[in-house]
Amino acid sequence: MKKINLKRRQAGFTLVELSIVLVVVGLLFAAVVKGQEMVDVAKVQKLVQDLKNTESIVQKYALAKGRMPGDCDSDGVVDFAADATLRTDTGNQARAEKYNYTTTQPTYNGSDDGGAGNDQGCLQVGALSISGSYELTNTDVTATSMANTWINDLKLAGMVSDSVPNRIFAKTVNEDFMFLGSVADQSDKSATAKYNAIVLHNVPQWMARAVSTAINGTDAVANRGRIRQLVRTGSNGKYEATWDVISGTGGKMRDSMVSIAYFYDRVPAATGNFFVD
Repeated sequence: MKKINLKRRQAGFTLVELSIVLVVVGLLFAAVVKGQEMVDVAKVQKLVQDLKNTESIVQKYALAKGRMPGDCDSDGVVDFAADATLRTDTGNQARAEKYNYTTTQPTYNGSDDGGAGNDQGCLQVGALSISGSYELTNTDVTATSMANTWINDLKLAGMVSDSVPNRIFAKTVNEDFMFLGSVADQSDKSATAKYNAIVLHNVPQWMARAVSTAINGTDAVANRGRIRQLVRTGSNGKYEATWDVISGTGGKMRDSMVSIAYFYDRVPAATGNFFVD
């Protein structure tokens, strides 16, 4: 009987098989990177659209009412200090608490309540005017607790649904909140002028630069145009000259958080400094 010797075959991959695996892995990696790029682009587009939509509804309100929402003394400048000191917060809890999370229907108040009413639009206080109605004033609405005023005004005008909490309405795609109000700019170093703006905090640097490109047309500088990067530390509120500088750290990380202002109305001079009101 003939003896048959069985030889164990050596296990392993051939060069062709390894090549196929590497190609598949490369394709999967490229798909993941491309997918992340698409997500990033969508986030930027959403933030730009939110800014433009807010600008549009504010201008629509101004045409209908003759003043900006939150501009209680009708002087052309929204009374609430949009930046205040909130930009120094590393988280967003303090900023979130500036906005109501209830669906209480806003009202106009007929008397001064000491600033306790976060569910009020521009307060109507003081003596009755000749026409028999209370005059709008900026009493109390400049307090940091009155970030709700501009949204409440929009709700009272029927331009925003009462069923949407202010905190949800003001939330942005970067998981923070927009604040509409006024900022003060000392462009000529001798006089201070106030400008209406939407201020955003904790915006990733890459997103801020993309928003700058979409609105300003470039991200070459961060201290001119409608979108500008605010210094996050201290209280003098100067602009950063370029987008690759992060206040207090000097870092150039893609995901470093910055604060930005969108001047949707008048635009300060390019060489001016930014000062908190």
